Amino acid sequence: MMDLDTSFDFARPGDYRTLSAMWQQCFGQTREDAQFFLKNSYRPGETLLLRDPSGTPVSMITLIPARLQNTPGSFLYAAATKPQLQSGGLMSRLFSMTQDYAASQGARFLCAAPSDERIAAALDKHGFTYRFYRSERFIDDLVPYSHYELWTPSAIDFTVMRAAYLQKQRTQLRLMCPDFILQELRHFGGDVVCFEQDGRIGYAAYTLHDHTLHIRECSLPFTDELGASLLADTGCTSILLNESGTEIPVGMYKALGRDPFHPFQGTMSLCLDQ
Repeated sequence: MMDLDTSFDFARPGDYRTLSAMWQQCFGQTREDAQFFLKNSYRPGETLLLRDPSGTPVSMITLIPARLQNTPGSFLYAAATKPQLQSGGLMSRLFSMTQDYAASQGARFLCAAPSDERIAAALDKHGFTYRFYRSERFIDDLVPYSHYELWTPSAIDFTVMRAAYLQKQRTQLRLMCPDFILQELRHFGGDVVCFEQDGRIGYAAYTLHDHTLHIRECSLPFTDELGASLLADTGCTSILLNESGTEIPVGMYKALGRDPFHPFQGTMSLCLDQ
């Protein structure tokens, strides 16, 4: 393929339709899904593009501010290139430019949850390695029963509770966009519910897949009583529980400059593309 002349730029309001079409083509999602992303995560200075000579966006990446142990970084989200140009090295070019830009803005690291092997391979070529993992436990032997009273927190309450929870999880990635996380959970049929356990208030964040409740994050220890209560509340018949562990690689990491951390193993439980 002939090398396409491109220029590095930021997204503008006039790019909305082009980026919406690229999102749908690359991720196989609906127009409504694309509009949800663009409405909630389409901010000046955060969506980076390559434009062709006519000024049309041909490749995109969104940077979401992130922190790990209070060190600033960026989470790479929605990396996409027009399908007819995907073998032309545009994403690799955009990765390089994105790293330089993120470092200039004070980010000490980049991380991503690659959605397929092609993106993972491109990240690997740029020095990213898997550092974020999780394990999963499938539970299908609980009888639905309301042991706990469950209630839906406000966005502010969820933000405060999650910040307190993440402060105790030294190697868990924190995306600095709590409103978007809550909206994304709900957009894909999930939610956050609160419960009281041994005098403490906790939360469980989940998505739904057919009749399975996928618990993405739980701020207090998971118990059978909590699981039975969630099944009763949602009408699901089984649970897929995310847990700490090394079974499944989910996220890649690259330091920008000197690595601020010793080699570590972390988690990124509410990055819903993994």
